[in-house]
Amino acid sequence: MKKFASRSVIFAAATTAFTVAAPASAVEFKISGQVDKAFVAADNGEDNDIGFVDNNGSNTRFRVLGSQDFDNGMTVGLNYEVGLTNDISTGFDINKSDTNKTFLDVRKTEVYFGGNFGKVSLGKGDGAANGTSEVDLSGTQYLGGGSAHYYASGISFLDDNGNVVGTIGGAAYNNLDALSRNNRVRYDTPAFGGLVLSASVASGKAFETAARYATEFGNGGKFAAAVDFLDSQDQDALISQGGVRTFDGSFKEYGGSASVLLSSGLNVSGMYKKRDSDMASAEGESYFVGVGYTAAKHHTQIGWGRSNDLANEGSEGNNYQLAYVYDLRSDIELFGSVRHVTLDNVENGGGVLIDAQDINYLYVGARVKFL
Repeated sequence: MKKFASRSVIFAAATTAFTVAAPASAVEFKISGQVDKAFVAADNGEDNDIGFVDNNGSNTRFRVLGSQDFDNGMTVGLNYEVGLTNDISTGFDINKSDTNKTFLDVRKTEVYFGGNFGKVSLGKGDGAANGTSEVDLSGTQYLGGGSAHYYASGISFLDDNGNVVGTIGGAAYNNLDALSRNNRVRYDTPAFGGLVLSASVASGKAFETAARYATEFGNGGKFAAAVDFLDSQDQDALISQGGVRTFDGSFKEYGGSASVLLSSGLNVSGMYKKRDSDMASAEGESYFVGVGYTAAKHHTQIGWGRSNDLANEGSEGNNYQLAYVYDLRSDIELFGSVRHVTLDNVENGGGVLIDAQDINYLYVGARVKFL
């Protein structure tokens, strides 16, 4: 009770800052969040294991959202979101589970100003291009489906002698979804016929640009798409106070994703992303194609994703999946998926190109939202 009371005092003090120009009012806010848990059963060709994890596709979290409308039409708001859980799914590996490991993810701590001019956001939040790899109208994204490398992406690939040659997320498949969330200033234009343009600048002079489009057609049909271009600049560089670089790490990225949902429930999603670097940094390209069907509370998707050159030049990772989500209610979702993941032409410890043993895993869970 004492901890809760002290946090309430701190939050009340913070929201007082937003009452300027409206001294008789306070920022209206609400608290919401979710718990998202999953069971994973996996086989790496040598052994198998099970684990009980938190779904990193949409991890357990809580958030505080607040806003204040002004007479001039401007809205000022805040977004504070934290993921706090244990045994995140990306940390699961066969025979290496750690159920006592705490996972803290400070996702968003931002303020924003919105109006006829669009929206300006300041603080930690989505970069302008975040999510441009993840446009998917199947209803399975983040819950076992979609062009995602989340879930149990920490499972290790083995060579024929049982030696580790990489992980799913690090070597076989990554959707290359921009710079994720970071400390930045971001601007979004007003929507022009469903089109929104975005740009952001983050620490290290990294910049992201994106265009998003969404529309509806027919009797329940939908279409959405997003494209991006970014340059990470010095965000990951190691530079001395005197300007001497010991590591650059910069890369450029471009591509996007799109999805169409027909009134019949049939839906198709696709993604392509490319990263280029002149320095020592991650390169590669990734694809995803998913075909799904939605009927009332039921969502299914069969998909294939591929990443080239992720582990090393010439490496090929393939991800085959079948996902299903059931909406018990709008705030309760049950999900399950099966995946078959391959990694070919990967370098082993001796620098020899090999085909790693395949990985298969089952992923079943539930997400419950509150408020």
